[in-house]
Amino acid sequence: MKMFNVLMMVLMMAAPLYSAVNEDQEQIVVCLESEKNMAPVYLSFSAENSGFDASYLQKLKSVFEFDLNHNGMTEIVKATNKTDAILKGLSFEDLGRLSDWKNQGIDYVIKVRIKDKKLEVRFVSVAANSAKTIDGIDLVGNINTDRRKIHLVSDKIIQVFFNQNGIALSKFLYVAKEKSVDGKDLSSIWEADYDGHNARRVTKDAGYCITPIYIPAKKDCTPGNFMFVSYLTGQSKIYIASLKDGKAMRLNDFKGNQLMPAITQNRDQVAFISDYTGNPDLFLQSFNPETGTTEKPQQIFALKHATQGSPTFSPDGKKIAFVSNKDGSPKIYVMNIPAKGATTKAIKTELISKQNRENSAPVWSSDGLKLAYCSMVKGFRQIFVYDFEKRQEFQVTDGAINKENPTFAPNNLHIIYNSTGSNGGQLYLMNLNQSKSVKISQGNSEKHFPSFEPFSG
Repeated sequence: MKMFNVLMMVLMMAAPLYSAVNEDQEQIVVCLESEKNMAPVYLSFSAENSGFDASYLQKLKSVFEFDLNHNGMTEIVKATNKTDAILKGLSFEDLGRLSDWKNQGIDYVIKVRIKDKKLEVRFVSVAANSAKTIDGIDLVGNINTDRRKIHLVSDKIIQVFFNQNGIALSKFLYVAKEKSVDGKDLSSIWEADYDGHNARRVTKDAGYCITPIYIPAKKDCTPGNFMFVSYLTGQSKIYIASLKDGKAMRLNDFKGNQLMPAITQNRDQVAFISDYTGNPDLFLQSFNPETGTTEKPQQIFALKHATQGSPTFSPDGKKIAFVSNKDGSPKIYVMNIPAKGATTKAIKTELISKQNRENSAPVWSSDGLKLAYCSMVKGFRQIFVYDFEKRQEFQVTDGAINKENPTFAPNNLHIIYNSTGSNGGQLYLMNLNQSKSVKISQGNSEKHFPSFEPFSG
C-alpha cells in the first residue's frame, strides 16, 4: 500500500487528473511575456458550381478560418466595404492592386474558390509582391477527408509566406477517460488532428491507459508506433503499439511498476520511472525501433526518500529534464545523461523551476531552446516556459482553471495542454505569440496527457 501511494504521488507530480474548478469558457486567457501582432490576412471565399450545399461550404470555410487564425503568424481581418471593393468585379485570378491592400493595412490576400468539387487557391504577399496558385485539389464531400486537404493548403501558405513549417497537418495523441456501465473508470488512447477533429481510437483492449508518446519516425516518414502505460496486468507497464491496428506489446520484462516513458529523437534510448528498487527512480533503457530493448535498464537518478517523475529528453539526447522532490516540493531539474556504469552519486543536476513550488510535467521543445512545464500559482496549475538562451522562466497561462501536461508542437511555437474542471478534462491549443488559447477537444469524455507528433525531417 505504501508503494502504491508513492506511485500515485508520481502521477500527481506529472499532472493531477482531477479538480473541482468550474470550467465553462471556450477560450483561456494567456499571459505572455510579449505578445506579437499577427499579420493581417484578407480571406475571400467563393463557390461556383461547387457541387456542395451551403452548409458544407460553410464547414470548409470554417476550417480555413481556424487554420489562418491559429497558425501563430496570421489573423483574418474583418471585411469592410473598402476591402470588399478592391476585389469587386475582378476575376478569381486577379488579386487586385497591391497598393490598395497596403492602404488598408493588409499584409496577405488569400482567395479560395470551390468549383466543380475542386479547391482552388490564389494568395499573395502584399509586401513581397509574390503570388502563388494552388489548383485542382479534389474534394470528396466528406469533411474528415476534405479537412486534411485544407490543412495541406494552410501549411503550404505558411511555408510560402514565412518560410516555416506549419502544423495544420500535425496530429497528437491523448487519453480519453470515461465511466463504464458499471461505474468503473476506463481510458484509452486516441489520435486527432491538431485542431481536435478526426479523432480516432488507437488502443484496443489495452486496459486503463495513460501518458502516450509517439515513437519518432525515420526521416521523411510519419510515425507508425507509439508508447504508453497500461495497468492491464495490475501493475503499470510500458507498452509499444501500432497506430494502424492498435496491437500492443510490452517494452521490456522489467519488474516493478513503470511509468512516464520518454524517448530520444534518435529513437535509441527510453527513459522511465520505476519502483524496481523500492522507490520511484529514473531509469534509462537502450532501445531499437526494429528489435526493441537491447540491454538491461540502468538506474540513472535515485535518492533516498525522494520521488522522481516525468522525464523528457533534450533533442540531441544528451540531457534529460525530470521532476524530483529531493529538495522538498516537486521541482524541475536537468542533468547530463550519465555514461554507462556511472554511479548516481556522481550525477549533478541543475534546478530550472525556481519561481514556484509544485512543478510538474516538463517537455522539451524540438529546437532545444525551451522547456514547458506546470507550476502552482495562487492555487491553480499554470503553464510555464523556461528559455535556455535567456535562462529565464516565464508564465504563459493565467486564470482560475488548472492547466496541465503541456506538449510542444514540432514548430516549437504551439502548445497543447489539458485543463481540469467539474465537467472533466479538456484540451486547448495555444501559441506563444498570442494571448489566448482555444478549446479543441470534442465530445464529453475527460481528456488528458496530450502528446504532439514530432516532425521527421
